[in-house]
Amino acid sequence: MALSSLRVKFVFLLAAFGLVVLINAMTTLWGVVFLERQLDRPMRATETALTLLNQAKRAAGEQYHDIARGSGTAVIGPRPAEDGESTGQPDPNILLERAETARRATSDLLAAKDLEIVLGGGVPHYLSDRVSRANGELRTWMDTGDEGAKAETLRLLYDIHERIEKTESNVVENAKRASAHTDTMRGRVLISLGASVAIAILTAILAAQLVRRWVLGPVAELREAAERFARGELDYRVAVVGQGEIATLASEFNTMAGTIKGMQAERIERERLAAFGTATQRIVHNIKSPLAGIRMMAELASEGADDAKEKLARIVSTVDRMNVWLKRLLDVSRPGELNMAITGASRWLNDVLAPMQARAQGAGIELEIDTAQGPELARFDGAQLEQAVVALVSNALEATPKGGTVRVRTWSDKSESGPQRWGIDVADEGPGVSEEASKSLFQPYFSTKSGGSGIGLAMVQKVARDHGGDAWLRDAGEGSGAVFALWIPKD
Repeated sequence: MALSSLRVKFVFLLAAFGLVVLINAMTTLWGVVFLERQLDRPMRATETALTLLNQAKRAAGEQYHDIARGSGTAVIGPRPAEDGESTGQPDPNILLERAETARRATSDLLAAKDLEIVLGGGVPHYLSDRVSRANGELRTWMDTGDEGAKAETLRLLYDIHERIEKTESNVVENAKRASAHTDTMRGRVLISLGASVAIAILTAILAAQLVRRWVLGPVAELREAAERFARGELDYRVAVVGQGEIATLASEFNTMAGTIKGMQAERIERERLAAFGTATQRIVHNIKSPLAGIRMMAELASEGADDAKEKLARIVSTVDRMNVWLKRLLDVSRPGELNMAITGASRWLNDVLAPMQARAQGAGIELEIDTAQGPELARFDGAQLEQAVVALVSNALEATPKGGTVRVRTWSDKSESGPQRWGIDVADEGPGVSEEASKSLFQPYFSTKSGGSGIGLAMVQKVARDHGGDAWLRDAGEGSGAVFALWIPKD
């Protein structure tokens, strides 16, 4: 599963941390349990076993000494402190008390837990059996004075003493081996704990790197983008990497930046057109008065000599045409009130371009009109759109050399947002438009032609935008012609 969402990523990190904590807890618990099993319990069992064995051995040795004294038999174990070197008969009560001490010690050996690990399974039973038999023979000797019972008692006590001596030696050897084994296992426990701590540290480092990559880095880049955007670098964009919330935020930031840049460009364009309109209105207002005076004088003069009538008529006609163009110039500079009507687009375009065929033929240029892809009916202001089309075709005819072709094509499609639109492409075979000039083509007063007014394309774009569409340079075609286009909604 791809880690795209921050929520999923942080769940992954928390799961990793939880796993590491669980591993550390299990390792620690295992170490405690292991050390308790390998060290504490055996040591306690060894202590208990040695204590009980020592009690049983001392009791057996003292009994042997009491019974064997004065008989020349070798003495084992410690001599009773209260008797010293006495050679008299032993005190029966003391013998029975020491026999009971040995019995209790061996009984405790049988009852104690975990001693089998230290002594082995048969030792407590063996000693218990020998102590019980020795106590039985002791009572027989004390009751009957049977020397055979006495000898058997001494033999059993000697056997108990020797077996305990051997068992103690084995316990000591086992303790040494256990100590060595414990050192080894303690090292393994420490290695396990160290490994778990190392895993925790590595996980923390990995988590820090992932948080830096997933969150801190992208957020820092967004912050830098916001700062640069605030400084006026409206073209700066954030690199969108992967998916998830941060990538979505970066994409939305880029969209917002593009929208703000477009709004700023539109505002600048409106301000430029408003300034252009204000200047145009002044010019028109200042020119209309002298033109009206000229026309009045020409009308008055036309009532005079016959030879001046024709010239004066031309003056009147020229002034009238100037008035028409000034009116159109004024229309460009102020918001137009569109007279929208449903019109046959193909027929309308052919009618608009029919008068320009003579101009094209006179310049030795072929004017091709293709309306096959355009809509049958569309809603637009024919008079306003005519000015835009005529301006585009006029520019194309001026740019195309003799023998070339100007192609006018209509098209229609459905935009991503849904509404249908249609437009007109005008392609010439002129020198094209440089990349630098293409950035300013639709700005008022900008022109690439010597003596050009820079009003035509600005007027084209304004007409298209008044209709809810736009105009642009579709193909600069530097060195091989250019294609200008405009589009407006079909409905």
